[in-house]
Amino acid sequence: MRVPLSTYRLQFTPEFRFSDAREIVSYLQDLGITDLYASPVFHARPGSMHGYDVVNPNRLNPELGTVEEFESLLDEVRRHGMGWVQYIVPNHMAYDGRNRILMDVFESGRGSPFCDYFDIDWNHPYESIRGRVLAPFLGDFYGASLENGEITLRYDENGLTVNYYALRLPLHVESYATVLGSGLGGLRRKLGARHPDFIKYLGVLYVLKNLPPKEENAERTDQIAFIKGMLWELYGTNEMIREA
Repeated sequence: MRVPLSTYRLQFTPEFRFSDAREIVSYLQDLGITDLYASPVFHARPGSMHGYDVVNPNRLNPELGTVEEFESLLDEVRRHGMGWVQYIVPNHMAYDGRNRILMDVFESGRGSPFCDYFDIDWNHPYESIRGRVLAPFLGDFYGASLENGEITLRYDENGLTVNYYALRLPLHVESYATVLGSGLGGLRRKLGARHPDFIKYLGVLYVLKNLPPKEENAERTDQIAFIKGMLWELYGTNEMIREA
């Protein structure tokens, strides 16, 4: 195993990219540096100046350069007989809609294939926070933020989201039944109990209330996709459902 003798921290930003670092490798070697210690390089929020706000740990940050530029940098490091220490920040991710892994956990809970990726206590002794993630992103107390209209519920083709300014978080899928069922009586009066779209709407509610157990991930995922597709179709074709 390689043991670094002297390291130099490379802080990558959109202004200091892989190609920029490649240009100073020879200079750093002349200073006596044996190993380069790189800041996080995975896909982070746009404009990130530190790389800790990761949204996708499976790809490089495109603002830092291409895969080819990264490999060229590593080749240059090896050519000078130097080592590379990569900080992977496994304990950091961003609360951001681009973070599809975390968003899937928020939406599906223990039914998400990624539920074990995060340190979430699904069996916490306090029921109020059992299986929940506490995050301090509100600028005020929850009640005040809600009364001020800073927290809103919105809907688009991807489903229901809770929004706080630019932050969009998916609503837990089990909560859909509560939201969609709140205006059921009024919708029945407007459309009529035998209207085809109202029957489809009832079908969506039935599926929501009878989703497969969380252990049956594949079937559960298929049914959630069906629910979203049917809701979006009804939303796009029926004005009364859209206004409900």
